[in-house]
Amino acid sequence: MRVALLLVLLCLAGCAKDLNGTEPTTQAPKPSGPSLQYLGVGGWLLHWRGETLLLAPSFSNPAFPPVFVKANEQRIDDLMPDARDAKVLLIGHAHYDHLLDVPHIMRKQAPQAIAYGNEEAGHLLAGAGLKSRFVNMQPKMVTVRRGNRAKPQIVTQDRWEPNGAFRFMAIESQHAPHIAGINLLEGTRYREDLTQLPTYVRRWPGGQTLAWLIDLLDEKGEPVYRIHYQDSASNPPYGFPPILQDGKRIDIAIICAASTDQVQLYPDALLDVIKPRLMVYGHWEDFFGNEPSRPQLIRVQDENALIDRLKANYPEIKQVMPYPLTYVPLPPPESHGKGH
Repeated sequence: MRVALLLVLLCLAGCAKDLNGTEPTTQAPKPSGPSLQYLGVGGWLLHWRGETLLLAPSFSNPAFPPVFVKANEQRIDDLMPDARDAKVLLIGHAHYDHLLDVPHIMRKQAPQAIAYGNEEAGHLLAGAGLKSRFVNMQPKMVTVRRGNRAKPQIVTQDRWEPNGAFRFMAIESQHAPHIAGINLLEGTRYREDLTQLPTYVRRWPGGQTLAWLIDLLDEKGEPVYRIHYQDSASNPPYGFPPILQDGKRIDIAIICAASTDQVQLYPDALLDVIKPRLMVYGHWEDFFGNEPSRPQLIRVQDENALIDRLKANYPEIKQVMPYPLTYVPLPPPESHGKGH
């Protein structure tokens, strides 16, 4: 009953909002150097040294309210860039707006990719016959140190998962409530693999949310870029990266703009700890029937206030809010260890 009431309130809140002075990137051509391509919602595509890494794409975007959901395969085929050389697909959590399109993309656009995510994602992907191409990273995730939001966990053992030109690490994170302190999508939880994909929206539960630390490696296996990624806003210290011994700073933070008003000090507390050179906004556009060519801001959230605050408080960090399907150039690489 409470969930139904909140859905009604969302409807009454009106439509998604136009950009109104925010500064996303333009439809620029692909840069010659390394870059991130924003795919919309929480999805990103990263090419590095002839290999590709995917962060769970979402294109179907069912219209509001999304009660029954199904992947729109034609829309995926029209919008999803070529990722045939992708070996890695990272999943932060298993809600429909992050996982619904993944089975089709794994079969067609990224047929070599192995998906990495939480236990819930594995049970759901089994329903699409893809369990053999899934790795449950939940047992290997770095847990956060509770009780002091300013201090990340110190890692004393290797938690990296290597894969060619990339390596990555799962970090315990948290999913922000959607509205009024309630997560609208936490319905059925699974204890075993599914035999088919569900259609009811609340049968795509998020499970344990994971943040990711991603290294782009040179030919010697040394990190050239380090990226911190979250596909959901969280309360500190959830999602905080661990303290590593190699002295490499975090170059790029990919943050989730959605539901930042439902948690405390996000992403401010995170930025205070990691001090990235570049911060990129993801999950900033309304994703109920949204069109990539005309993105709009999320309803019932003042994202302009978020952007203004972060620009004022962190002028030393370059900030970019890209349109879907556009590119964000990575900053020039630093020498190893610089920044600590």
